[in-house]
Amino acid sequence: MATVTSKVEPTQTSTVYREEVFANQPQKLSLEMQIETPENVILTYQLAGPAQRYLAYLIDLLIRMVTMFGLLMFVTPMLSMVLPGTALGLFLVMMFLNTWGYYTISEGFFKGQSIGKHVCGIRVIRDGGYPITFWPAVLRNLVRSADSILFYGIGITSMLLTRRFQRLGDLAAGTVVIQERSVKLPRKPVILDKIKPLDKNDIGSFLPRDEVLSLIDEFIGRRHVLTYERGHALASILAQNLADRLHYTGDPQKVTHYPMAFLAAVYKTFSFSQEEEEQEVVSEYLKQAGFGEFFDE
Repeated sequence: MATVTSKVEPTQTSTVYREEVFANQPQKLSLEMQIETPENVILTYQLAGPAQRYLAYLIDLLIRMVTMFGLLMFVTPMLSMVLPGTALGLFLVMMFLNTWGYYTISEGFFKGQSIGKHVCGIRVIRDGGYPITFWPAVLRNLVRSADSILFYGIGITSMLLTRRFQRLGDLAAGTVVIQERSVKLPRKPVILDKIKPLDKNDIGSFLPRDEVLSLIDEFIGRRHVLTYERGHALASILAQNLADRLHYTGDPQKVTHYPMAFLAAVYKTFSFSQEEEEQEVVSEYLKQAGFGEFFDE
């Protein structure tokens, strides 16, 4: 899990000054890894140390040994009866898949986690901060044979000598191993009583989906996490898109200058209208079912 921080675009002078200052400072060994996106958002990850990774490896090794024992004791004898003379070859194939396929499949298709990594709360990702895919997982685990020399002494030495605790497979595939952290972003309530819905004469017949309304609710509830500039920029994208879809003919400055307020008005307009429509349907059904006197009193 990454911690997200937004920042204001620095000027050229401040950037040069900052680079000169940091260039003269010694690089400290830290478990934190920061990645700056093109949108000037800093993602902070907590790297997994060698001890955590070695413990995850031992758990995976135990699982693989139990699997191999089951294959040797049960599957191989059955195959030798069905396909005589091929039992040894099939066993070697299953041993190869158990050794190399276990990590490749689990990391490539299960979001960078084997069973051991899941138990230890760590995960493999690309060094750019995005999820690992199948082919980097293949390359990462093909180099495992070199890392595993001397009981993973080569891999541990590589981790201790690199700033991001990368073994040779990580360096080849461009991956890192991070700790998972459950972060619950704080929310501020949206006071809809002070927000006026959009005038129905200013919008068309387009109805935003529930997913869009939920997105608006989440965004506005966590608006204080971002800076004003970054929040305004993100809100403007969605506000302009919704204004075009709605064929909004009202004040254009409400979309361009106050996009967050426009999103709140969209949320109030359509979330409340859906509730009113549902209530009308229920009321009509109850009246037709013979409970109309309760609504007339």
